[in-house]
Amino acid sequence: MREWNLDPSSLHYFSQNNNIIHPSIRCKPTSTICGLDIQGYPLPAGGYKQPEDNLTSMMETTYGVDSPEDWDKIRMAINSHFLPGPKPVIGPRWDWKIEEALFGITVGVPFIASTWLTKTGHVVTIIGFTSDDESTPLHPSEIILSSVKEIIIHDPYGDRTSGTYDKTKSGKNNRYPAGFFIETLWRGTGIQIKGKS
Repeated sequence: MREWNLDPSSLHYFSQNNNIIHPSIRCKPTSTICGLDIQGYPLPAGGYKQPEDNLTSMMETTYGVDSPEDWDKIRMAINSHFLPGPKPVIGPRWDWKIEEALFGITVGVPFIASTWLTKTGHVVTIIGFTSDDESTPLHPSEIILSSVKEIIIHDPYGDRTSGTYDKTKSGKNNRYPAGFFIETLWRGTGIQIKGKS
């Protein structure tokens, strides 16, 4: 069994529950901050202590109150405002196959994923997976889904691994059976946080 995990010690975990701005609904900015931190980018600064609140505040002020729930507005806020540069940190693509997200993990790229962890939808950071296939894939097509056993996520809101969502439990390194995650929770929508190189 091989484990790929971009944050095994949970050093880059962020919780939305302690956000100042709309903590119950700002999973997307919080998970985005988690991905940026894993990649070692400077985090959004501003009038708030927490970078996820600075991202949310800037977006609500610039793009509108609902903008932190829009992938394209997240892309614009990060690429144009917080981390402008010759190479965008977040690309303009939102629809992905699970094999592509998992392959990204093998090359150090976290995936910020829309899921059905809650009835209305919830965004988490996919940080790893386990597989019976111990080889190193060279392309997304080499991810053998039947060999994948667990999907490992940082959930900014809580833990549903027991079957019932519990926001009093930690969302750090939550592990879900791969079949359940892919068939029931995966929505195929999200972003990759590209590396600096």
